[in-house]
Amino acid sequence: MALIVLAMGTMACAEQASVGGSDPFGSITWQLTAGSVDGNTLIPIGGSPVTLRVDGEQVGGTSACNSYGGPLSMGEGTVTIGPAIHMTEMACLAEGVMELEAAYLGAIARVTSAVREATDLVLRGDAVELRFSARPEEPPAALVGTAWTLESIVAGDVVATPVAAASLLIDETGHVSGSTGCNRINGSYEATAGFSPLATTKMACKDEIMAQETTVLEILGSRPTLTIDGSLLTIADLEGRALLYRAG
Repeated sequence: MALIVLAMGTMACAEQASVGGSDPFGSITWQLTAGSVDGNTLIPIGGSPVTLRVDGEQVGGTSACNSYGGPLSMGEGTVTIGPAIHMTEMACLAEGVMELEAAYLGAIARVTSAVREATDLVLRGDAVELRFSARPEEPPAALVGTAWTLESIVAGDVVATPVAAASLLIDETGHVSGSTGCNRINGSYEATAGFSPLATTKMACKDEIMAQETTVLEILGSRPTLTIDGSLLTIADLEGRALLYRAG
């Protein structure tokens, strides 16, 4: 599993945060519409959105290619994101995507203020301005009948990209099928009982793939909590581990 942790230095002198006496972020998922860093324009790329959402003292979203997350604090007239941001480690081949991601992640390290301007959220810092608009809420995908593809594996504050493609499908009868990345799985699922003990094929794969398989089977077999947010299915156990699947 691969992980990047970005160390983000905080500024010695921070400008005043214009938060208007209330939370400027709200419970909205924000999508980047425009921005500039050191006089260079950030241009969003269709199909590779940059998003931001705040949940308590945590911020996260997508950064054009990868998913990211980390701490956020507001107080004493300042807004700080970081100092460490965790993210998945995927490489996207579309032109300009990785460059946009690097510029955005560098920019949020320098954010010191957040303000609502009309319906927009604007983050500013030293030679940084990031402008977001509210992203339309995505209707939740159906748990049953949707082909789910494993996107991330979470363990505490570590978010890792799968080392091998894995999938999950629950059909209308409750039958479960899919893959751990190495072996195929079969079993059943009931909302009140969770997943049955899952049978697998008996292929042997590389050590890192077998480690992923062990994690997948442990979480699925733990009577986990299932939640769906738009196209994202989160299957979480009580130990702070989770499997994040995306509707395919």
